[in-house]
Amino acid sequence: MQATASDKKLSGKTILVAEDVEINQHLIRHILESGGARVVIVHNGLEVLERVKKQIFDCIIMDVQMPEMDGIQATIQIRQLQDPRISKIPIIALTANCGEEDLLKYEQAGMDDYLAKPIAEAQLLEAILSNTRNEESPADHAAGHQSHQLYDLTMIRSISGGDSGFIKKMILLFIETVPQNVQEMVEATGQQNWEQVSKMAHKLKSTIDSMGIRSLHDQIRAVETQAKNGTRLDRMPDMVGQVESVVSVCIQQLKSEVN
Repeated sequence: MQATASDKKLSGKTILVAEDVEINQHLIRHILESGGARVVIVHNGLEVLERVKKQIFDCIIMDVQMPEMDGIQATIQIRQLQDPRISKIPIIALTANCGEEDLLKYEQAGMDDYLAKPIAEAQLLEAILSNTRNEESPADHAAGHQSHQLYDLTMIRSISGGDSGFIKKMILLFIETVPQNVQEMVEATGQQNWEQVSKMAHKLKSTIDSMGIRSLHDQIRAVETQAKNGTRLDRMPDMVGQVESVVSVCIQQLKSEVN
């Protein structure tokens, strides 16, 4: 759903977008400005490095493949800068390559998150909100805004062919089985059993997608990949905690569907 004047989730944020394809520039600018953000567009990694030294940004959307200097090299150089206001800027990779090796490469460069092309508005906004400092995490947002529906049963309803019994059964299965899976992931995180964390995240991934919990689409994949590869493990308790909180709110909301 397109952001409206009354739904300025990115209000007050200044975002640097590094993208060399003009149509993508226009698309991203439209989404971000509709969300209330101020947007600066550059065309390659060299321009990113020049711009971040002149202006403070809340976030960088970084295309991975660009001329002159690609997004990975630009990220590595940003992370090496001494000014923490620059070196710690959240950087979100924008890419068509989302294989495990690719994601590991982005993480090793210092990128905080990734977005798959073609660009989806909901995922773009959520990625920025979840990675921006001093901003509510998806979990905080969920807990504080329970009136906002965090799930979307469009796919379930489409598959059901109008069978309300099927829809109810799917919801009840989610309510009955997912909390245990999430709890196993939380316990494995506490034990630093990263193999089990990755395994549980993989198991939860399709269920979360089926229930249309878009705010966790990228989060659960990041948990799976980072736990499997042993990268950025210091972030894992917070990430798993966010999944737990959002799922908890979703379950409370879903109960109203079957009561």
